[in-house]
Order: sequence, then structure tokens, then C-alpha cells
Amino acid sequence: MIPSFLKNRPFLPIATERLILRPLEAHDAAAMTLLASDIRVAERLNRIPHPYSLDDAKAYIAYANAGLKKGTHVCLAIVRRVDHTFLGVIGLEEELGYWIGHRFWEQGYGKEAVHSFMHFCFFALNQKEIEAKALMANLASCRILEGLGFQNLGIVRITSLAYQGERPAQKYFLSRKDYIEHYNSILRPHVWVVAAALVNDRKELLMAERPHGVRMAGVWELPGGKMEPGETPEQTLIRELHEELHIKVDKEDLEPFSFVSYRYDTFHLIMPIYLCRNWQGTPHGAEGQRISWVTYRDLAHMPLPAADIISTHQLADKLKEKNVWA
Repeated sequence: MIPSFLKNRPFLPIATERLILRPLEAHDAAAMTLLASDIRVAERLNRIPHPYSLDDAKAYIAYANAGLKKGTHVCLAIVRRVDHTFLGVIGLEEELGYWIGHRFWEQGYGKEAVHSFMHFCFFALNQKEIEAKALMANLASCRILEGLGFQNLGIVRITSLAYQGERPAQKYFLSRKDYIEHYNSILRPHVWVVAAALVNDRKELLMAERPHGVRMAGVWELPGGKMEPGETPEQTLIRELHEELHIKVDKEDLEPFSFVSYRYDTFHLIMPIYLCRNWQGTPHGAEGQRISWVTYRDLAHMPLPAADIISTHQLADKLKEKNVWA
């Protein structure tokens, strides 16, 4: 399930517009118990008993984290970013599955979580194909899956621990190839962004938090910004580092280092990354943003944009080869 490339690494939390997808934690048990105890949730899932106890939640959290450690399955908490409210669970075992607490239905959280998680499954976990099922009465889940390009394979009968008897469900299938073709069938603008991997003498990497009032506020990322018309990537980065961090960087101190190409729903991100180990001045959040000098392991507690998950692991490997990041 989990490719060797991702084993024995910190799991980097995936940030979306409103959510964080992260490993389940012990303190999630109480909220999970409350939400999963609702029969409207339990009857949609084949393995959730009803009533659902705190011990059930604790056992599931242990199972989920053991799967991440062994690399056999991926089950993550869905958490609202603005207040860290636990909303539900999403995962991939034999098939894709997710649930959201009833009071959070019809707010777009399921669609947002599934869209980001599917990209993670295909491009981080390297899944070749994914299956899923949704009750025929669960029109919201059917729309989410069909909107992603899943093929409807017809009706199957499913049971659940919480529901006595069988009910009809739609079975779905999606290959990585078809997922990419479905994405490419819609024209999206290309957005060019340039980022810098600033590494200090203590072998720490500088990360910046997006400040309040901007899109994806609270998410951590490498410093940088959008290219302006007529700018080269180096000119953009020199300008952005001065505006964001009040440091002066010379072109010869920018080493082309890595590259990101990521499929967002409304645009396609292209982001060259430069290594920088020399600058003038002391970096600080000149635009009100927090900054932090971090090690690789620190990133397990810092939600990153979905586009940065795999590229950050790759960046870590390249920096380790140069012996410049711990």
C-alpha cells in the first residue's frame, strides 16, 4: 500500500482550503465516538458498530496508526483547519472510504477531503486503481465519486454492523490513467510560483506560515511567490524574499534545485525551487507571517499545501545528500 519511498518518514499533514488530513491521534477518540455513534453515520459504513463506544474509537485509532507504520493501509483524520475540529475519517484499505459527522454534512467537507486524498493516493501512494462503494440513497457521495471520474460498475448489495439486512449500493472504479485523462479534459490556467529552500548553518530549513487574511491562512510553506510578467524565476525570488523576509539575496546564491507540478481543481501549479544558503540580513516575517527554522521531523506537526507533500520529501533527500538539512 505505502510505497517504500514514504516508509520510515514523518507523515506530512495535508492541508486543503478548509481542512487538514493527518494521522489519527489519541485525543480524537472522544470526538470520534460522539460523531460515529449517530446511526445516520454508522449505517452508511460496514464496520462501525452501533452503539459506538470510546473503546471502539481507541481500537480504531490504534489500528489506523499500526497500518501507517506497517505500510498496509492509510486512515487519516479529517480536521477543520480554522479551529481543529474533528470532522471524520478518510482512508484507503481494500477500497476508498470516508465518513463525516452528521452535523457537518452538506457543507462540502466530504468533497474537499476526497478530492485531495485521491490525488495523494494516485501520486504519493502510486495507486494504479481505486474502488469505492456508496449507498444508492447517499446521493452526495455518488456525486463526489462521479465528479472525480469514477466509473459506475453497477449495483451491489452491502451490509453493515449497524444495519440489519442488505441494501443496494453503487460500485465505482477509477484508474490512475483515467483520473489523469479526466483532469486533462478540463482546461486550467497555469500558475507559476517560485520558492526558496533557505538553510542556515544549523542545518535548519526556513518555513513561513501564510498570514491571516490570505487564502489558505495558517498553512506552512517555503517562502516565495508568484512570478510577475517579464520576470525570470530568479528575479521573482529575489523580490519576494526581500518583501517577505527583508533579506537581500544575490542571483549567484540561488541554486536551481527542485521542481513541482501539481493538479489543483481550478489551476495547474508549476513551481521551481531554489536552494539558498547565503543572504544578507536576518529573516523575519515582514508581512506579519510567522516563520520557523525546522528539521525534517518538525514538519509532521505543520500542515502543508497538498502540492508540497511529495516535493518536500524529495527536497529532504536532496538536502540530505548535500549534508545541509537534518
